[in-house]
Amino acid sequence: MFRTVLLLLFTLCLSAAGIAQTEQKQEPKKKKKNFEPNSAFLFSPVYTAQFPFGNMGDRYGFNNLFGFAIHYKMKKNWMIGVEGNFLFGTKVRESYVLDNISTYLGQHISQNNDLISVRPQEQGFNLKVNFGKVVPFSEKFPDAGLLFLTGFGMLQHKIAINVRETSLPQLNKTYRKGYDRLCNGPVLSQFIGGIFMERRRFISAYAGLQFDIGFTENRRNYDFYNMGKLSEKRIDMFLGIKVGWIIPYFMQASEKEFYYY
Repeated sequence: MFRTVLLLLFTLCLSAAGIAQTEQKQEPKKKKKNFEPNSAFLFSPVYTAQFPFGNMGDRYGFNNLFGFAIHYKMKKNWMIGVEGNFLFGTKVRESYVLDNISTYLGQHISQNNDLISVRPQEQGFNLKVNFGKVVPFSEKFPDAGLLFLTGFGMLQHKIAINVRETSLPQLNKTYRKGYDRLCNGPVLSQFIGGIFMERRRFISAYAGLQFDIGFTENRRNYDFYNMGKLSEKRIDMFLGIKVGWIIPYFMQASEKEFYYY
């Protein structure tokens, strides 16, 4: 009797396992949707922390770039767009340009015989047209991968002297041009980094390294410190860490279906 009960239970277990396996085989495949590459407009606030080299490093220290970029990404992941940045910094190594009109302590005498300290700063801008491509890591994630951008444009910078004309008339808007060493010229840039774009959430961004090289020259007719025109050609170089937040606008929400069990 006991053996009969055990045999019956064993038979029922085998039957249940066979039914479960049959149902599992008959279960339909599930679908997982992934986006295909598609064209899109990319709106990006950007920030770059820059370390200057060459002639730029001789005149200025660490500086910042804040700007905005608009790019168009094609279906094959090629990109084209424009970018504009405001350049500024607080470290000016050539602040000695004001030594001719300052005291031995570096201060300036106002028209009321007060001592005023002037702290020159770095100001400028960077305008570029960018070309590049997104190289995806996988076809399941066509908008995530390596980003390469090459830019061509114009770089301008100067020694900014921010002071009230009523306090120091010797540094009014006309005279300060003889001290600001305004320079501009063409600039080339190369960016390499990573990019990720999420189509249903605002978590799209990119980050990487950027190298800029500008071929500039002085645009003032007279420099008060050197008592003449500065005519040398400059090579201004920057190595920067660049980050940008992307607001994408996709032209069409194309999808591709991948099947899995």
